[in-house]
Amino acid sequence: MEEAMLVHMENANNMVTLMRYEKGIQPLVRKKTIRKDVDIRVQDNLANQITEFKLGYVWGQPITYVQRGNKDLSKSTDKQNDSQDDAISMLNELNDSEYAFSKDQELGRFVEINGIGYQFVDIKKVYDGLAPFDLATLNPLFTFCIYRNSALQEKIAGVTFRRTKDGTVYYTVFTPDTRYEIKDMREIINGNKPENPWSFMGRNGETNPFGKIPIVEFNRATDRMGCFERQISDMNALNVEVSDFANSVAQTTQEIFFGTGFDLPKDSDGKTQSPIGGQWIIAQQNGNGGTPMLKAVSSTFDYQGVQENIVSKRNMILQKAYVPIQTDPGGGSTGSAMNMSSGWSAAENSACKEEQVLRRGKAEIVELELIAIQKTNDIPYDSPLRNLKFSDVKPKFIRNKTYDLATKVNSMVAMINAGVHGRVAMEQVDLFPDVAQAWADSRKTIEQYQESLIKKDTQQQPQKREMADLSDQTGNSPILDGMSTNDGGGDDVQES
Repeated sequence: MEEAMLVHMENANNMVTLMRYEKGIQPLVRKKTIRKDVDIRVQDNLANQITEFKLGYVWGQPITYVQRGNKDLSKSTDKQNDSQDDAISMLNELNDSEYAFSKDQELGRFVEINGIGYQFVDIKKVYDGLAPFDLATLNPLFTFCIYRNSALQEKIAGVTFRRTKDGTVYYTVFTPDTRYEIKDMREIINGNKPENPWSFMGRNGETNPFGKIPIVEFNRATDRMGCFERQISDMNALNVEVSDFANSVAQTTQEIFFGTGFDLPKDSDGKTQSPIGGQWIIAQQNGNGGTPMLKAVSSTFDYQGVQENIVSKRNMILQKAYVPIQTDPGGGSTGSAMNMSSGWSAAENSACKEEQVLRRGKAEIVELELIAIQKTNDIPYDSPLRNLKFSDVKPKFIRNKTYDLATKVNSMVAMINAGVHGRVAMEQVDLFPDVAQAWADSRKTIEQYQESLIKKDTQQQPQKREMADLSDQTGNSPILDGMSTNDGGGDDVQES
């Protein structure tokens, strides 16, 4: 425990640095040695822009649950599959009542900035008629998990702690079978077990009803790095360049002057008077001849070149972080080409990779919620939720990209016409925030429609698309040889 706490404190210091950096606390990596009176410090804060994009793109839609498939280990019948669909819709509703969508956003901010986050599931003490479980997002600065040093890396404990004003630290430690309360890592408080082992009053020595550790760890990537952590050195260099650009403008505005061929007046003590801004300088020629001259000290500064370099460096950092570049599109580009050039395709690939890592944590949350449902007496015994198994549920991440809405609708209709299961078609197109509920509401109509197609004896005519989509861009793009330029009506494309 003590060794794990030492490692956690080191990690917590790194997390504090990242969280402060995202807020804009980004000290410049150089000192200003010339004209220290003009020292403008600017933080472009791309870290916040990258984080906000990830929160909107990866975490913007609620993470819901869908049925893994009709064919499962228990060889469920059609009636059982229908019951599982209903149960999963209920499970999504229970999570909605626990404001899981808001708590997932809170989790997402910790995960994207620090590369790690935690959520906690507990059986609700006072049932409110909705969810029988509590779902909470824990601060990673005060939470960590302990794993066994083995090939399987089993989780052997989950720890969360709080610090009071007098400096006392209270640790709550979960093992698979017991919950402990430890004070200052020296003594176990409230040492007597409660009379009711399932009670949630005196928590020390209490039997853990889950049989699993209810603290779940979420990793953004296998190396646990934040979304902008690798680009910090580039962002520091950008901040220096933007600050120097602002300083150059300020120094030009507040120019220093030098003069030759005259003497400045002196005061009554014989000291040379310094010129004061806004006042005339009355001076006599120094007698050395020549024309007196007063001139500003200035240097040549390529403002346009520096601005272009700043824009280029910003775009490079965003590209490395897989954030699309928000610029005006040029003419003549198809929708698919714009997705590639502006970085949306790369952003989608990065989000898909991140999703596969995050699914593990969400799967653990589902398992804990189903255990809580089984342990409580507040859910009716004939509810489909009690027959739902962990293996029947799959977390579903939705990235509702409305710019290709037409393509999604056409794809879903084509799959349904081809006989693909309606729920599978809905899952593939990433169109509905709650696929389970959308399928439950539309199942009857879709199944009747597919049955009508099967009963028809005549061969079906090819189905027309509901609306134009991105596939039409191929035929309209001269880059892809889609537009015919042969006046004679012949084939422009030659086989090699």
